Amino acid sequence: MRSAFLLLAVLSLSRIVHAGDNTPDVPLTHAVYRSLDRYDVRGWLDSAAPQTRPYTRLEVARLLIQVLRNGDAQAAMSGTERAILRRHLASFRGEAARLGHTRPVAETGGFAQLADALYSWGDTSASVAVDALFRQRLILLRGEVRERETVSQTHIGAIVRGTLGDRIGFRARHYEAREWSTLARRARADVIARPIELVQFKGKAADFREATYQLVWATRWFAADAAKGSLDWGPGRSGNLLMAPFAPTFGMARFRTAYGRVRFIHILGFLEADSGLIDPSRTRFDNGHRRTFLRSKAIAAHRVEVDVSPSVRLGFQEAVIYGDRDFEFLYASPVSVLTAAQMAVGDSDNLAVGLDVSLRPVRRIQTYLALFMDDLRKFSPGDFSNKFAVQTGVFWVDAFGLPDTDLRAEFVHIEPFVYSHRFNINAYTHFDALLGYPTGPNSDRYWAWLTHRFSPSVSAALCLERTRLGENIENSDGTLTNVGGDARLGRRSEDPAVREFLSGTVEKRTQVGVDLVLEPFADFVLSTTYRLTRGSNVPLKGGSRGDGSTHDFRVTLDLNFY
Repeated sequence: MRSAFLLLAVLSLSRIVHAGDNTPDVPLTHAVYRSLDRYDVRGWLDSAAPQTRPYTRLEVARLLIQVLRNGDAQAAMSGTERAILRRHLASFRGEAARLGHTRPVAETGGFAQLADALYSWGDTSASVAVDALFRQRLILLRGEVRERETVSQTHIGAIVRGTLGDRIGFRARHYEAREWSTLARRARADVIARPIELVQFKGKAADFREATYQLVWATRWFAADAAKGSLDWGPGRSGNLLMAPFAPTFGMARFRTAYGRVRFIHILGFLEADSGLIDPSRTRFDNGHRRTFLRSKAIAAHRVEVDVSPSVRLGFQEAVIYGDRDFEFLYASPVSVLTAAQMAVGDSDNLAVGLDVSLRPVRRIQTYLALFMDDLRKFSPGDFSNKFAVQTGVFWVDAFGLPDTDLRAEFVHIEPFVYSHRFNINAYTHFDALLGYPTGPNSDRYWAWLTHRFSPSVSAALCLERTRLGENIENSDGTLTNVGGDARLGRRSEDPAVREFLSGTVEKRTQVGVDLVLEPFADFVLSTTYRLTRGSNVPLKGGSRGDGSTHDFRVTLDLNFY
């Protein structure tokens, strides 16, 4: 993959389709993405839906209008689908009006007025909306694997978004959160909530917060923004290999453009090193206190998508993580070839390359395949540095001939030492979480999810997954045998230059679960979930390893929690 080719492709195809889009992003947890997946697979969009997420608010409105104006869609929609589309259009009616859709749309139901923003204002040159954010969750954990525990989580915050003229857009979200438990909170691993940044421990409580923001500048040709948020690149929905949204949000500068059938995005991101990676050169004693700083860490990445046809989409991407130095100029340009630039600066950074393809062989079914190559050494297929991961999946809409029913299944295989690097500062992580697929290296996973909507407000889901993970071996003498089971620990000088999949201490987990979701109006959600996880050779609460089960029951009330 060559970034120069990518830029030429961007500049050579068709016409600009996202020019002047100054609207902020739609967060990745918003319910509209699930609907857009359905519309895409049913063939109701003018072209394949992008797999570079998040989308902007204007982009979501454009896709919804395409469905509304599609004659086949209007003829084939169930009553539930029609009501959900109406609900989404109501949530994005300002952007829909900007695109020329002036037909009034309204939320339905007795609480319709609560679907609007708490406060909104706009005229021909500016707009602003303010909304409250809230989550209350109760968690009951039982079983042999961990101590019996009851947990309460509360999040309270606000969201502000808007536009200034046709060039500037913004969004900011902030919440304060507390987790109470029947057990003491002493370390990050004790906290159930994820993802989290810094945590304050207060006996049986833990306090944390998160702020995300985005400031967009749009031109006729491209949009650039400064943001703190999450990215999701690829066709997977249980996670993606190169960029997945399970780590804490991170700061980034981003360049985006789309032209005809091609989309391109380039980011420069700023990451947080693992808590143990202290920079000794910056340790200070001030007013009798010792002050430490973590080592610097950053990421540069870009992705291009090409819609070969309405049913075929290709994606190409590369990323490089580097630490212990300031801003790297050669990674900054959107047309930089990161594979070559990484060599030019000494071949000491963590390079990753990925590609994926999504196909819709028949209407209502989508298949996809993604490959991930970590520290690729061309012409040397047996080189230890060549580490691979693969993901494949299928999405079936109206599965088994049942309207409003979706079935998605995925398989992921990740080789040992993937995401790690010989310099631990370059691990593919942010805080203590992976930027890529959450199971980490030396693992595989089978994952399936069956969902049915009984009405626009009521849905249920069944899930099944099977995970195997090869952990590094903790020896009785205190040493560690490194088999490539931890992304934060690369191959050391004393480790053999060989890899064997699922070597080490192998843990196996099988999980079944059920979800019931009630959403009486948009963005107000009451959900209950239950997960039964049976583990083999997993850590038990007594400190030994063995077989055991975990029962995880949750009740959650969300308002605008996305």
